[in-house]
Amino acid sequence: MGNTLVNIPASQTQQLKSFGLTHFQYQDGDHFGELLALVSLAPIFIIVAETTIVFSRREITGILLLCGQLLNELFNLVLKLAICEPRPHEHLGDGYGMPSSHSQFMGFFAVYVLMYFESQITTNIVQKRCVQIGAIVLSLLVVVSRVYLGYHTLRQVLAGVGIGVVAGIAWYQFVELVRRTGILDYALRSGICHWLLIRDSRNVTDIALVEYNLSMNQKLKTL
Repeated sequence: MGNTLVNIPASQTQQLKSFGLTHFQYQDGDHFGELLALVSLAPIFIIVAETTIVFSRREITGILLLCGQLLNELFNLVLKLAICEPRPHEHLGDGYGMPSSHSQFMGFFAVYVLMYFESQITTNIVQKRCVQIGAIVLSLLVVVSRVYLGYHTLRQVLAGVGIGVVAGIAWYQFVELVRRTGILDYALRSGICHWLLIRDSRNVTDIALVEYNLSMNQKLKTL
């Protein structure tokens, strides 16, 4: 199907507004810029993936990660409203630019993934390193995209990454403290968690393998 042109009266064009969360601009013919525009969507994809995992798996680990990411986003909004530093090009993006929310999001995500996989994944080292390296590379690409596309200054993205990394470390340590003190186990035994089937499989060495074997055994029983 070809593109359909829609004639919009001149009186209505001033009322149109782009949805900045998913709208990224790059120079025509700049294929690297086009790639980075796609990479800039990574935080949205990650949030959607985390939310999907939470509702489908109901793992407390995923729930706590998602809560941490959302609190990190709220913290970023508070900082932007407090600092009130504009973007380098005000026609690009909505709101203030300091610190970069994309960079802060990816800084939080990358350091949390690194710490979690480093401490919890002990069976498949190759898989662990691939995920860790992938998280770092993706985060760097997102950070580069914000400067390359003109949405933030270098200082704004560096500030975002730094704040995100500190926030990610702090949230991971807080989660571990809640686990060590038994508060998390107490919460998981509550009626609401039982009703919602919220579970904690962190002590299972390889949950994918365990679930696979369970599924295959159940299938063999029906044959």
